[in-house]
Amino acid sequence: MTRNRPKGHTPQAPAWTAVSLPEATVYSMLFTRGPDATSAVGELRRVLTSGDDTPSHLERARVANDNDPVAVFLGYWDEAGAYQRWQERADVRASLSLPGVLEEAATIPADRWETLHSTAEETPGVRNLSPAEPTEVHEYWGAARDRIPASADSDLASEPAAPLPANLCLIRSGQIWQYCEDKERRLYFEEVAPHLTAGIKYLAENPYTGCISSRLLQEQTLDGEDLESTSFVGWFRDLASLEKWSRSHPTHLAIFESFLEMVGELGGQIQLRLWHEVSVLPAGAVSLGGTDRSPLAAL
Repeated sequence: MTRNRPKGHTPQAPAWTAVSLPEATVYSMLFTRGPDATSAVGELRRVLTSGDDTPSHLERARVANDNDPVAVFLGYWDEAGAYQRWQERADVRASLSLPGVLEEAATIPADRWETLHSTAEETPGVRNLSPAEPTEVHEYWGAARDRIPASADSDLASEPAAPLPANLCLIRSGQIWQYCEDKERRLYFEEVAPHLTAGIKYLAENPYTGCISSRLLQEQTLDGEDLESTSFVGWFRDLASLEKWSRSHPTHLAIFESFLEMVGELGGQIQLRLWHEVSVLPAGAVSLGGTDRSPLAAL
């Protein structure tokens, strides 16, 4: 289903998308903050990496745009039952009860995902649960919606539901500069990254955009060492809110235009790896846990 694709559209650059995603993926973000954060991080890492029913794929980061240090583990389960059993473990329940712990989790049906990657090489996220194949459904406004199978039968608009509205939209969008040569690295940090940071800050401070939460993550190893990689994690009221900001707001257009200028200056030869994953969650698919308060709790 490519209703938004212009007639005769041919992409100028290759791209890949994850295929054959699990029937239901559970994506859990576990945040820790406060005076006991170091202890909580250790406990969460232990229960996420040992024992039964641990995530199929696990990553770690720190929130870079928060006033206080915040660590986050990002777990992906390829089977919802395994996640439920993991949550029922006594040591997991104890870890989630520690002060300053917050969990935001989503059970995402396969037809509610879309991903896009500028490279066939490894990137973070749900792509680690499935293969990625080339796609021509990109490089036009509305392509992300076209890559979500459920959009063929629904406009995916926000709908009242309890305890949280249906069709909340979750995005994770990443940038990896590990493989960039000196000139590209300089251009990225001088020309592109400042606009990215400004856009994430704008969303965090302006809820009228439909953005509920806007976090800049500094990606890390599981040991807590910074990687040459970041990602933006944002919750939106619906896919249309994310699309509107992406397509028309000056803060996102500045990101897009500065990136194109960098590509032009490098003659189209770039090593920066870009990727994103977007999901639209049906009623009852989002759950909140832990002892800290999520921005979603205000909905």
